[in-house]
Amino acid sequence: MEEGPCYRNQISNVEKVIAGILLSLLTLLALVTIIAFWPDKLPSSGSTARYDYRLFNVTLLDSACINYGKPSIHPISNTVAAYSDTAKKVVEAGKTPNVAALVHCTTPVNIRDTIQFNTLMLLLVAVSGFLGNMVHISTSFTTFIGAGQFKRSWLLWYCVKPFTAAALAVIVYFAFRAGFLNSNDPGNTLNIYGIMTISALAGLFTDIATQKLKEIFEVIFRPKEARPDSLKDDKVTFVDTNPEKLNTTQCNDIVIAGENLDKKKWIIKINGAKIADEVIVTTPKLIHFTYSLSETDRSKGHVILTVASGLDTPEYTYKWDLTAVT
Repeated sequence: MEEGPCYRNQISNVEKVIAGILLSLLTLLALVTIIAFWPDKLPSSGSTARYDYRLFNVTLLDSACINYGKPSIHPISNTVAAYSDTAKKVVEAGKTPNVAALVHCTTPVNIRDTIQFNTLMLLLVAVSGFLGNMVHISTSFTTFIGAGQFKRSWLLWYCVKPFTAAALAVIVYFAFRAGFLNSNDPGNTLNIYGIMTISALAGLFTDIATQKLKEIFEVIFRPKEARPDSLKDDKVTFVDTNPEKLNTTQCNDIVIAGENLDKKKWIIKINGAKIADEVIVTTPKLIHFTYSLSETDRSKGHVILTVASGLDTPEYTYKWDLTAVT
């Protein structure tokens, strides 16, 4: 298709630089956050799971090293100390533990300076989903800028999408913990690398992750249509096309409304000329693309839109009369 008003980015060069810097900083921030909160190791099965809450040094704590208000006293050196879990059980049984079994905590960590394992995992999962989506929107942004197709109407999508992706990653994590992992044991039965990979992919491919959650929901609740004469949910229908009048000198935003429009791969033509696939946005409710009238279109006095799913007869046709244009 020839270069025209429809092939102009709705963003200035200065805004491109600012947007690029913001996308890079947010991506780097998410990456650094994951590194800063990465635990040194997972807790053993069935043990208390708390970590020393220091960035870039999140260390698993023995439960006896956590100060709940009363520091432990070493029975031999009479200094502030703490027992390991094993030695603590020996003392509680009225026996004297081996000195080697003692864990010296000259400065026990206050519980307010610790973070619980499940809280740490939720934080890492959310940030991982955010990071995955930052990769997605950064790729989308640079692609549309390079193709000259960036529209200001998508700014809200770029701002909101990473946060919804973070929430989606948490939901996917809950689903996997409920169905595939041992939810009663917060210990080393978890595969933290697998969890982070799933979370990042959920953020990177939000549509696919949402579809997978839909499948899980359908399996759990098994929805069944009992009505013999019910309509098919996947039936494709076309409702209307906007605008009612085309502008002969400027770019036209053309929207085809309908139901289940994403069920098929469409071939859209205007006056017999195929619209490039990369400028077409398809959702279940609408098909959107931009088009600028050529000299040939204006000379014909009319514009005919056809939508087909193959090379056969079009499934939808719409006609604009150019005798009454804006």
